[in-house]
Amino acid sequence: MTKKIFLLLFFVLATFFLTTPIKADETQDLQNKISEYTQKLNELGTAKNTLANQIKILTSQYELTQLKITQTENSIKGLEQEINNLSVEIDKLNIQLNDLSQLFVYQTAQNYKNQRKAPLFFFLLNSKLNDFLQQNEYVSSVRQNNQENLIKMGTIKENYDIQKTAKTKKQQDMETLQKTLAAQKISLNSQKAAKDQLLAITKNDEKKYQSLLSDAQRQLAALKNFSSSAGGSSCLSSSPGSGSDGNFYSQRDPRWCSQYIGNSKDTIGEVGCFLSSVSMVYKKIGSGMTPSSYAADSSNFWSNTAYMVTPSAPSGYTYKQVSYSVSTIDNELKAGRYVIAQMRMSTVAGMHFIVIISGSNGSYKVHDPWYGPDQNFSDHYSPSLVMSLRLFTK
Repeated sequence: MTKKIFLLLFFVLATFFLTTPIKADETQDLQNKISEYTQKLNELGTAKNTLANQIKILTSQYELTQLKITQTENSIKGLEQEINNLSVEIDKLNIQLNDLSQLFVYQTAQNYKNQRKAPLFFFLLNSKLNDFLQQNEYVSSVRQNNQENLIKMGTIKENYDIQKTAKTKKQQDMETLQKTLAAQKISLNSQKAAKDQLLAITKNDEKKYQSLLSDAQRQLAALKNFSSSAGGSSCLSSSPGSGSDGNFYSQRDPRWCSQYIGNSKDTIGEVGCFLSSVSMVYKKIGSGMTPSSYAADSSNFWSNTAYMVTPSAPSGYTYKQVSYSVSTIDNELKAGRYVIAQMRMSTVAGMHFIVIISGSNGSYKVHDPWYGPDQNFSDHYSPSLVMSLRLFTK
Protein backbone atom coordinates (compact mmCIF):
# COMPACT_ATOMS: atom_id res chain seq x y z
CA MET A 1 0.00 0.00 0.00
CA THR A 2 2.82 2.43 0.89
CA LYS A 3 4.55 1.77 -2.43
CA LYS A 4 1.37 2.47 -4.41
CA ILE A 5 0.78 5.79 -2.62
CA PHE A 6 4.41 6.79 -3.14
CA LEU A 7 4.14 6.14 -6.89
CA LEU A 8 0.94 8.15 -7.12
CA LEU A 9 2.45 11.08 -5.24
CA PHE A 10 5.45 10.97 -7.55
CA PHE A 11 3.15 11.05 -10.58
CA VAL A 12 1.19 14.02 -9.19
CA LEU A 13 4.37 16.00 -8.55
CA ALA A 14 5.77 15.14 -11.99
CA THR A 15 2.54 16.24 -13.65
CA PHE A 16 2.59 19.50 -11.69
CA PHE A 17 6.14 20.41 -12.61
CA LEU A 18 6.06 19.19 -16.23
CA THR A 19 2.78 20.92 -17.10
CA THR A 20 3.33 24.61 -17.85
CA PRO A 21 0.54 26.57 -16.16
CA ILE A 22 -0.94 29.68 -17.73
CA LYS A 23 0.54 32.63 -15.87
CA ALA A 24 -1.80 35.05 -14.16
CA ASP A 25 -0.17 38.07 -15.81
CA GLU A 26 -0.66 36.51 -19.26
CA THR A 27 -4.33 35.97 -18.50
CA GLN A 28 -4.73 39.55 -17.31
CA ASP A 29 -2.89 40.89 -20.38
CA LEU A 30 -5.25 38.97 -22.64
CA GLN A 31 -8.29 40.31 -20.79
CA ASN A 32 -6.92 43.85 -21.08
CA LYS A 33 -6.58 43.47 -24.85
CA ILE A 34 -10.14 42.14 -25.10
CA SER A 35 -11.36 45.17 -23.14
CA GLU A 36 -9.39 47.51 -25.43
CA TYR A 37 -10.89 46.04 -28.59
CA THR A 38 -14.38 46.07 -27.08
CA GLN A 39 -13.96 49.77 -26.29
CA LYS A 40 -12.58 50.40 -29.78
CA LEU A 41 -15.62 48.74 -31.36
CA ASN A 42 -17.97 50.84 -29.24
CA GLU A 43 -16.22 53.99 -30.47
CA LEU A 44 -16.27 52.86 -34.10
CA GLY A 45 -19.97 52.06 -33.77
CA THR A 46 -20.75 55.71 -33.04
CA ALA A 47 -18.61 57.06 -35.90
CA LYS A 48 -19.92 58.05 -39.32
CA ASN A 49 -20.97 55.06 -41.42
CA THR A 50 -18.35 55.06 -44.15
CA LEU A 51 -16.71 52.19 -46.01
CA ALA A 52 -13.39 52.89 -44.28
CA ASN A 53 -15.04 52.86 -40.86
CA GLN A 54 -16.92 49.67 -41.67
CA ILE A 55 -13.68 47.95 -42.69
CA LYS A 56 -12.16 49.03 -39.36
CA ILE A 57 -15.17 47.56 -37.54
CA LEU A 58 -14.92 44.23 -39.36
CA THR A 59 -11.16 44.10 -38.81
CA SER A 60 -11.53 44.88 -35.09
CA GLN A 61 -14.30 42.29 -34.71
CA TYR A 62 -12.06 39.71 -36.34
CA GLU A 63 -9.13 40.52 -34.04
CA LEU A 64 -11.40 40.56 -30.98
CA THR A 65 -12.75 37.13 -31.89
CA GLN A 66 -9.19 35.83 -32.25
CA LEU A 67 -8.42 37.08 -28.74
CA LYS A 68 -11.56 35.43 -27.36
CA ILE A 69 -10.61 32.18 -29.08
CA THR A 70 -7.19 32.32 -27.36
CA GLN A 71 -8.92 33.03 -24.04
CA THR A 72 -11.26 30.06 -24.49
CA GLU A 73 -8.38 27.76 -25.50
CA ASN A 74 -6.43 28.82 -22.39
CA SER A 75 -9.47 28.08 -20.22
CA ILE A 76 -9.75 24.65 -21.82
CA LYS A 77 -6.06 23.95 -21.13
CA GLY A 78 -6.53 24.97 -17.51
CA LEU A 79 -9.56 22.73 -17.12
CA GLU A 80 -7.73 19.81 -18.74
CA GLN A 81 -4.96 20.17 -16.16
CA GLU A 82 -7.45 20.36 -13.27
CA ILE A 83 -9.35 17.31 -14.57
CA ASN A 84 -6.09 15.33 -14.88
CA ASN A 85 -5.10 16.27 -11.33
CA LEU A 86 -8.53 15.25 -10.04
CA SER A 87 -8.25 11.92 -11.88
CA VAL A 88 -4.93 11.24 -10.12
CA GLU A 89 -6.42 12.19 -6.76
CA ILE A 90 -9.48 9.98 -7.37
CA ASP A 91 -7.25 7.01 -8.33
CA LYS A 92 -5.19 7.54 -5.18
CA LEU A 93 -8.29 7.63 -2.98
CA ASN A 94 -9.65 4.56 -4.73
CA ILE A 95 -6.46 2.63 -3.91
CA GLN A 96 -6.66 3.74 -0.27
CA LEU A 97 -10.30 2.63 -0.09
CA ASN A 98 -9.47 -0.79 -1.55
CA ASP A 99 -6.52 -1.28 0.82
CA LEU A 100 -8.55 -0.26 3.88
CA SER A 101 -11.45 -2.46 2.78
CA GLN A 102 -9.15 -5.48 2.47
CA LEU A 103 -7.60 -4.74 5.85
CA PHE A 104 -11.04 -4.34 7.44
CA VAL A 105 -12.22 -7.69 6.04
CA TYR A 106 -9.04 -9.39 7.29
CA GLN A 107 -9.30 -7.87 10.77
CA THR A 108 -13.00 -8.73 11.01
CA ALA A 109 -12.22 -12.36 10.16
CA GLN A 110 -9.42 -12.45 12.74
CA ASN A 111 -11.68 -10.91 15.34
CA TYR A 112 -14.31 -13.56 14.67
CA LYS A 113 -11.74 -16.37 15.04
CA ASN A 114 -10.36 -14.98 18.27
CA GLN A 115 -13.81 -14.53 19.74
CA ARG A 116 -14.58 -18.19 19.07
CA LYS A 117 -11.30 -19.18 20.73
CA ALA A 118 -11.98 -17.02 23.78
CA PRO A 119 -15.61 -17.13 24.94
CA LEU A 120 -16.63 -15.06 27.92
CA PHE A 121 -16.63 -18.05 30.35
CA PHE A 122 -13.22 -19.27 29.11
CA PHE A 123 -11.46 -18.10 32.29
CA LEU A 124 -13.66 -20.41 34.44
CA LEU A 125 -12.31 -23.44 32.60
CA ASN A 126 -8.77 -22.22 32.11
CA SER A 127 -6.30 -22.15 34.92
CA LYS A 128 -4.18 -19.61 33.06
CA LEU A 129 -6.18 -16.46 33.69
CA ASN A 130 -3.25 -14.39 32.47
CA ASP A 131 -3.45 -15.98 29.02
CA PHE A 132 -7.12 -15.23 28.83
CA LEU A 133 -6.62 -11.58 29.72
CA GLN A 134 -3.95 -11.20 27.06
CA GLN A 135 -6.18 -12.87 24.50
CA ASN A 136 -9.10 -10.63 25.45
CA GLU A 137 -6.88 -7.55 25.23
CA TYR A 138 -5.84 -8.58 21.69
CA VAL A 139 -9.48 -9.00 20.63
CA SER A 140 -10.32 -5.55 22.02
CA SER A 141 -7.38 -4.08 20.11
CA VAL A 142 -8.58 -5.65 16.86
CA ARG A 143 -12.04 -4.24 17.45
CA GLN A 144 -10.57 -0.78 18.10
CA ASN A 145 -8.56 -0.99 14.87
CA ASN A 146 -11.67 -1.99 12.97
CA GLN A 147 -13.55 1.03 14.30
CA GLU A 148 -10.68 3.34 13.36
CA ASN A 149 -10.51 1.82 9.89
CA LEU A 150 -14.24 2.33 9.46
CA ILE A 151 -13.86 6.01 10.35
CA LYS A 152 -10.94 6.34 7.91
CA MET A 153 -12.92 4.61 5.19
CA GLY A 154 -15.85 6.97 5.76
CA THR A 155 -13.58 10.04 5.54
CA ILE A 156 -11.83 8.81 2.40
CA LYS A 157 -15.16 7.82 0.79
CA GLU A 158 -16.55 11.31 1.48
CA ASN A 159 -13.45 12.92 -0.05
CA TYR A 160 -13.67 10.50 -2.98
CA ASP A 161 -17.28 11.54 -3.68
CA ILE A 162 -16.36 15.25 -3.44
CA GLN A 163 -13.53 14.82 -5.95
CA LYS A 164 -15.77 12.80 -8.32
CA THR A 165 -18.45 15.52 -8.20
CA ALA A 166 -15.83 18.21 -8.85
CA LYS A 167 -14.47 16.26 -11.82
CA THR A 168 -17.96 15.80 -13.29
CA LYS A 169 -18.65 19.53 -12.95
CA LYS A 170 -15.37 20.44 -14.65
CA GLN A 171 -16.05 17.98 -17.47
CA GLN A 172 -19.41 19.69 -18.04
CA ASP A 173 -17.64 23.06 -18.04
CA MET A 174 -15.19 21.62 -20.58
CA GLU A 175 -18.03 20.58 -22.91
CA THR A 176 -19.53 24.09 -22.67
CA LEU A 177 -16.18 25.70 -23.47
CA GLN A 178 -15.62 23.39 -26.43
CA LYS A 179 -19.00 24.38 -27.86
CA THR A 180 -18.14 28.04 -27.28
CA LEU A 181 -14.81 27.56 -29.08
CA ALA A 182 -16.51 25.91 -32.06
CA ALA A 183 -19.00 28.80 -32.31
CA GLN A 184 -16.19 31.37 -32.04
CA LYS A 185 -14.26 29.73 -34.87
CA ILE A 186 -17.37 29.73 -37.06
CA SER A 187 -17.89 33.41 -36.22
CA LEU A 188 -14.25 34.17 -37.09
CA ASN A 189 -14.67 32.60 -40.53
CA SER A 190 -17.92 34.46 -41.19
CA GLN A 191 -16.34 37.78 -40.15
CA LYS A 192 -13.49 37.28 -42.61
CA ALA A 193 -16.00 36.32 -45.33
CA ALA A 194 -18.11 39.42 -44.57
CA LYS A 195 -15.09 41.71 -44.95
CA ASP A 196 -13.99 40.03 -48.20
CA GLN A 197 -17.54 40.22 -49.51
CA LEU A 198 -17.89 43.92 -48.66
CA LEU A 199 -14.66 44.76 -50.49
CA ALA A 200 -15.69 42.65 -53.48
CA ILE A 201 -19.14 44.26 -53.79
CA THR A 202 -18.03 47.85 -53.27
CA LYS A 203 -14.67 47.45 -55.03
CA ASN A 204 -13.38 49.67 -52.22
CA ASP A 205 -15.43 52.56 -53.64
CA GLU A 206 -17.04 54.89 -51.05
CA LYS A 207 -19.75 56.14 -53.43
CA LYS A 208 -20.82 52.62 -54.29
CA TYR A 209 -20.84 51.73 -50.61
CA GLN A 210 -23.12 54.65 -49.75
CA SER A 211 -25.45 53.80 -52.66
CA LEU A 212 -25.74 50.17 -51.58
CA LEU A 213 -26.16 51.25 -47.96
CA SER A 214 -29.09 53.49 -48.94
CA ASP A 215 -30.74 50.62 -50.84
CA ALA A 216 -30.32 48.29 -47.89
CA GLN A 217 -31.70 50.82 -45.43
CA ARG A 218 -34.68 51.53 -47.68
CA GLN A 219 -35.64 47.85 -47.98
CA LEU A 220 -35.13 47.24 -44.26
CA ALA A 221 -37.38 50.23 -43.53
CA ALA A 222 -40.07 48.59 -45.68
CA LEU A 223 -39.77 45.35 -43.70
CA LYS A 224 -40.07 47.31 -40.45
CA ASN A 225 -43.13 49.13 -41.78
CA PHE A 226 -44.86 45.79 -42.28
CA SER A 227 -43.99 44.36 -38.84
CA SER A 228 -44.92 47.64 -37.17
CA SER A 229 -48.31 47.80 -38.92
CA ALA A 230 -48.96 44.13 -38.07
CA GLY A 231 -48.46 44.70 -34.37
CA GLY A 232 -44.80 45.55 -33.92
CA SER A 233 -41.92 43.12 -33.40
CA SER A 234 -43.65 41.52 -30.42
CA CYS A 235 -42.39 38.02 -29.66
CA LEU A 236 -44.82 35.15 -29.15
CA SER A 237 -45.23 33.83 -25.63
CA SER A 238 -44.18 30.34 -26.73
CA SER A 239 -42.73 28.61 -29.77
CA PRO A 240 -45.40 27.92 -32.41
CA GLY A 241 -45.94 24.54 -34.01
CA SER A 242 -43.86 23.46 -36.99
CA GLY A 243 -46.83 23.31 -39.36
CA SER A 244 -48.49 20.47 -41.24
CA ASP A 245 -45.21 19.49 -42.91
CA GLY A 246 -42.89 20.14 -39.97
CA ASN A 247 -40.94 22.89 -41.74
CA PHE A 248 -42.41 26.12 -40.37
CA TYR A 249 -40.32 28.80 -38.69
CA SER A 250 -41.68 32.00 -37.17
CA GLN A 251 -39.69 35.22 -37.01
CA ARG A 252 -41.58 35.88 -33.76
CA ASP A 253 -40.49 32.63 -32.11
CA PRO A 254 -39.25 33.56 -28.59
CA ARG A 255 -36.15 31.42 -29.13
CA TRP A 256 -34.75 34.01 -31.56
CA CYS A 257 -37.27 36.85 -31.95
CA SER A 258 -35.06 39.33 -30.05
CA GLN A 259 -31.78 38.14 -31.57
CA TYR A 260 -29.77 40.72 -33.52
CA ILE A 261 -29.11 39.92 -37.16
CA GLY A 262 -25.48 39.78 -38.26
CA ASN A 263 -23.62 42.89 -37.10
CA SER A 264 -26.76 45.04 -37.10
CA LYS A 265 -29.03 46.28 -34.33
CA ASP A 266 -32.15 44.96 -36.08
CA THR A 267 -33.82 41.85 -34.68
CA ILE A 268 -35.27 38.78 -36.35
CA GLY A 269 -38.69 39.79 -35.00
CA GLU A 270 -38.46 43.17 -36.75
CA VAL A 271 -37.03 42.29 -40.17
CA GLY A 272 -36.36 38.55 -40.19
CA CYS A 273 -39.13 37.38 -42.52
CA PHE A 274 -36.79 36.68 -45.47
CA LEU A 275 -34.17 34.80 -43.44
CA SER A 276 -36.99 32.82 -41.78
CA SER A 277 -38.42 31.99 -45.22
CA VAL A 278 -35.01 30.88 -46.51
CA SER A 279 -34.54 28.76 -43.36
CA MET A 280 -37.86 27.03 -44.11
CA VAL A 281 -36.74 26.24 -47.63
CA TYR A 282 -33.45 24.90 -46.31
CA LYS A 283 -35.31 22.70 -43.83
CA LYS A 284 -37.54 21.38 -46.62
CA ILE A 285 -34.45 20.49 -48.64
CA GLY A 286 -32.84 18.82 -45.63
CA SER A 287 -30.48 21.45 -44.20
CA GLY A 288 -30.29 22.02 -40.44
CA MET A 289 -30.41 25.82 -40.74
CA THR A 290 -32.63 27.78 -38.33
CA PRO A 291 -33.40 31.53 -38.28
CA SER A 292 -31.09 31.83 -35.28
CA SER A 293 -28.09 30.15 -36.92
CA TYR A 294 -28.72 32.02 -40.18
CA ALA A 295 -28.84 35.38 -38.39
CA ALA A 296 -25.69 34.59 -36.40
CA ASP A 297 -23.56 34.36 -39.56
CA SER A 298 -22.68 37.96 -40.47
CA SER A 299 -21.52 36.92 -43.95
CA ASN A 300 -25.19 36.35 -44.84
CA PHE A 301 -25.83 40.10 -44.59
CA TRP A 302 -24.58 43.22 -46.22
CA SER A 303 -22.05 45.28 -44.25
CA ASN A 304 -23.31 46.06 -40.73
CA THR A 305 -26.97 45.88 -41.77
CA ALA A 306 -29.61 43.13 -41.54
CA TYR A 307 -30.07 43.28 -45.31
CA MET A 308 -29.55 39.79 -46.75
CA VAL A 309 -27.10 39.19 -49.55
CA THR A 310 -27.99 36.62 -52.19
CA PRO A 311 -28.55 33.33 -50.34
CA SER A 312 -26.26 30.41 -51.08
CA ALA A 313 -28.19 27.52 -52.61
CA PRO A 314 -27.61 24.05 -51.13
CA SER A 315 -25.69 21.56 -53.26
CA GLY A 316 -27.68 20.55 -56.35
CA TYR A 317 -29.86 23.69 -56.29
CA THR A 318 -29.67 27.16 -57.80
CA TYR A 319 -31.12 30.38 -56.43
CA LYS A 320 -33.20 32.59 -58.75
CA GLN A 321 -35.25 35.76 -58.47
CA VAL A 322 -38.04 35.78 -61.06
CA SER A 323 -41.29 37.61 -61.79
CA TYR A 324 -44.63 36.39 -60.45
CA SER A 325 -46.16 33.59 -62.50
CA VAL A 326 -48.82 31.06 -61.55
CA SER A 327 -47.26 28.45 -63.83
CA THR A 328 -43.84 28.95 -62.23
CA ILE A 329 -45.31 28.47 -58.75
CA ASP A 330 -47.35 25.44 -59.79
CA ASN A 331 -44.41 23.76 -61.53
CA GLU A 332 -42.18 24.22 -58.48
CA LEU A 333 -44.85 22.91 -56.10
CA LYS A 334 -45.45 19.87 -58.34
CA ALA A 335 -41.71 19.15 -58.15
CA GLY A 336 -41.95 19.22 -54.34
CA ARG A 337 -40.19 22.57 -53.89
CA TYR A 338 -41.30 25.63 -51.92
CA VAL A 339 -41.59 29.09 -53.45
CA ILE A 340 -40.71 32.29 -51.55
CA ALA A 341 -42.90 35.25 -52.46
CA GLN A 342 -41.82 38.85 -51.91
CA MET A 343 -44.94 40.85 -51.02
CA ARG A 344 -45.60 44.58 -51.36
CA MET A 345 -47.80 45.96 -48.62
CA SER A 346 -48.83 49.17 -50.41
CA THR A 347 -51.08 50.51 -47.65
CA VAL A 348 -48.12 50.95 -45.28
CA ALA A 349 -45.26 51.18 -47.81
CA GLY A 350 -44.16 47.87 -46.35
CA MET A 351 -42.63 44.64 -47.59
CA HIS A 352 -42.83 41.05 -46.38
CA PHE A 353 -41.74 37.54 -47.41
CA ILE A 354 -43.81 34.35 -47.19
CA VAL A 355 -43.37 30.73 -48.30
CA ILE A 356 -45.88 29.08 -50.66
CA ILE A 357 -45.99 25.39 -49.70
CA SER A 358 -48.93 23.86 -51.60
CA GLY A 359 -51.92 24.46 -53.87
CA SER A 360 -52.37 25.40 -57.52
CA ASN A 361 -53.81 27.96 -59.91
CA GLY A 362 -53.64 30.86 -57.48
CA SER A 363 -55.19 29.01 -54.52
CA TYR A 364 -52.29 28.42 -52.18
CA LYS A 365 -51.34 27.50 -48.65
CA VAL A 366 -48.46 29.46 -47.17
CA HIS A 367 -46.13 29.40 -44.20
CA ASP A 368 -46.12 33.02 -43.07
CA PRO A 369 -43.18 33.99 -40.78
CA TRP A 370 -45.48 36.55 -39.13
CA TYR A 371 -49.01 35.15 -39.13
CA GLY A 372 -48.15 31.46 -38.73
CA PRO A 373 -48.13 28.10 -40.54
CA ASP A 374 -50.64 26.76 -43.08
CA GLN A 375 -52.34 30.08 -43.84
CA ASN A 376 -54.55 30.69 -46.86
CA PHE A 377 -52.74 33.02 -49.24
CA SER A 378 -55.95 34.94 -49.88
CA ASP A 379 -56.51 35.67 -46.17
CA HIS A 380 -53.85 38.37 -46.14
CA TYR A 381 -52.60 38.84 -49.70
CA SER A 382 -53.54 39.01 -53.37
CA PRO A 383 -51.56 38.22 -56.55
CA SER A 384 -51.25 41.94 -57.32
CA LEU A 385 -49.07 42.37 -54.22
CA VAL A 386 -46.40 39.88 -55.34
CA MET A 387 -43.22 41.78 -56.21
CA SER A 388 -41.09 38.76 -57.14
CA LEU A 389 -40.58 35.05 -56.54
CA ARG A 390 -37.43 33.61 -55.00
CA LEU A 391 -36.70 30.03 -56.08
CA PHE A 392 -34.32 27.35 -54.88
CA THR A 393 -34.75 25.19 -57.93
CA LYS A 394 -33.05 22.51 -60.01
